[in-house]
Amino acid sequence: MKCPLCQARAEGRITTPPPDVKTYRHCGFCDLIFLEGPYPARDEEHRRYLEHENTPDNTGYVRMLESFLKQAVLPYINEGSALDFGSGPGPVLADLMADIGFDVAIYDPFFAPCPDVMSQQYHLITATEVMEHVFYPCHVIAELNHCLLSSGILALMTHFHPGVAEFINWWYHRDPTHVMFYSLRTMNWIACHFDLTMLKTDKQKIITFRKN
Repeated sequence: MKCPLCQARAEGRITTPPPDVKTYRHCGFCDLIFLEGPYPARDEEHRRYLEHENTPDNTGYVRMLESFLKQAVLPYINEGSALDFGSGPGPVLADLMADIGFDVAIYDPFFAPCPDVMSQQYHLITATEVMEHVFYPCHVIAELNHCLLSSGILALMTHFHPGVAEFINWWYHRDPTHVMFYSLRTMNWIACHFDLTMLKTDKQKIITFRKN
């Protein structure tokens, strides 16, 4: 089975125990772990996302996004055009960036599906808690890279997987809409393949790239 990121043959197989038995593949080349299938249906995804309390009233969520901006964005860019990709039903991060002074556009395939937004280029693109949901990461990252201006910043947040041995007991794959799991090694592959420079990572869930 081909890896949906690097297209290498993913030989490794991980099966989670009952009651939620699922099979995942591990790519030995880029270290991506991904659900073998089936992927959640679109209406199932939509219902799940509506259950998220990602609103301005959720102070914990707001603090998390403020910390993300402080770590992954503001040391490298604090003005210009920005795209929040996968903004969700309540574009909290976009509002926080607008308050700082960014000119912010949003895109979400469920809640803000405006194709014109994806035909423009930006100084900054953010995607927080998004990449674990995408079915075709190579296509999505290529599209985001195309939307970045030269020397633009791409800032991502997604929990890095703990390795094959510990994956079975890892909490993050239990969300049925989480289908792709990255590591720092995966992010290094992304940087090399898409000609990006890695500027920052906490080696846990936050990573910042600059387009070369």
